[in-house]
Amino acid sequence: MKNISKIKGFTLIELLVVIAIIGILSSIIMVSLQGAKSKSRDAKRISDIAQIQLALEQYFNKYDSYPSSTASLSPDYISTIPLDPSGGSYGYSAVGSFDYVLHTKFESNNPSILDGLSSGKGGFACDHVKDYCMGPK
Repeated sequence: MKNISKIKGFTLIELLVVIAIIGILSSIIMVSLQGAKSKSRDAKRISDIAQIQLALEQYFNKYDSYPSSTASLSPDYISTIPLDPSGGSYGYSAVGSFDYVLHTKFESNNPSILDGLSSGKGGFACDHVKDYCMGPK
C-alpha cells in the first residue's frame, strides 16, 4: 500500500517558461501595434488637411482670397480647426491673396500615404514624404 500521494501541478520551471513565452509574444504585439498607431495618426492628418483645404476653398469662393490664418475659417466654414494627433496645430501660411501652404509631418515613410489626398489647386512643395506641403502650384 502506498502512503505517498502525488500532488499534481506545475513546477516553477514550467511556470517561468510560460511567463517568458507570454512576455515575448506581448512584446511582438506591442511593436506591431506601434506601426498601426502611427498609420492611424497619419490617416487622421490626411483627413484633417483635406477638411482644412475644403474650408479654405469655401472661404476663397466667398471672398476671392485666402485668409491670413485658419482661425478665420471657424465656425463658418469648419466647426473647429483640427489639431495634429501628436499635439500642436497644422502649419498654414497665406502667400498673397491667391496662394496658401498647408503642411504637417507624417510618421511613416510610405510614399503611397498621399494617395488619399486630392491636390485640388494644390501641389506638393516639399522634397520628402515625411514633410507634406499643399498649396497652389
